Amino acid sequence: MTVYRVPGWEAEPGLRHGFLGRNGGNSQGAFASLNVSFTVGDDPQAVKDNYCDMKRAVGMAGTRMVTMRQRHGDNVIDVAEPCKDAGEGDAMVTDAPGVFLGVLTADCVPVICWAHTSRRRLAAVIHTGWRGTLAGVAAKTVRHIESRYGTTPEDLRCALGPAIGSCCYEIGPDVSEPLIEAWGDDAEASLERRDGKTYLDLRRLNAALLAAAGVPEDRIAAVGPCTGCNPADLFSYRRESNRGGDATGRQASFIGWPEST
Repeated sequence: MTVYRVPGWEAEPGLRHGFLGRNGGNSQGAFASLNVSFTVGDDPQAVKDNYCDMKRAVGMAGTRMVTMRQRHGDNVIDVAEPCKDAGEGDAMVTDAPGVFLGVLTADCVPVICWAHTSRRRLAAVIHTGWRGTLAGVAAKTVRHIESRYGTTPEDLRCALGPAIGSCCYEIGPDVSEPLIEAWGDDAEASLERRDGKTYLDLRRLNAALLAAAGVPEDRIAAVGPCTGCNPADLFSYRRESNRGGDATGRQASFIGWPEST
């Protein structure tokens, strides 16, 4: 299995995190091989086996990875204990030990965050495509963490995992214009115009929005390559759609602490 990790985060005792690729699982065909979504048409037993193999590989055996029903919005869910489905939302936050949060993507940006202060250890995940970015889900999550948990943005560390890059993500004015209206210069700086076409760097824009929300820039990292450019290692919905297909898997990103740490 390919696991992209954030340099320096291994120094935090007990923290387990990673952005997984598509290899090392049991699924076949368009879902080969480490698909972790039950909602894309894959064999459910293969997906269950993928979860088991994944958790063993990353040191989460015997635990449950909490996921949510992602809706490309800005709802933030508080998770107090391990569960299979946290509900509808695009961000989750927990300060409970033994709760591992997961986000599933195939082009959208997976964001994982943590903080360890004298008061608590906290973990969060965010799923943000262009709609979630327009809604400001990353910044909203930072504000939620401060108001709900008392953890300041300056205490957070955030990493943005593999996502579609400006090399591959062509957009139209129906996307670029609302983003510019909402986020101004930050959106403009995240757009590239080549050969009369416009391309969006989702990770750059979301990193800028996290920084604008108060997360120190030196605590914001980008990890892993473009999903669209790397068919051997990562699922990409846009890539498969451009090829005329409509089926692909989802890779997982996760973060949390074991109960015993």
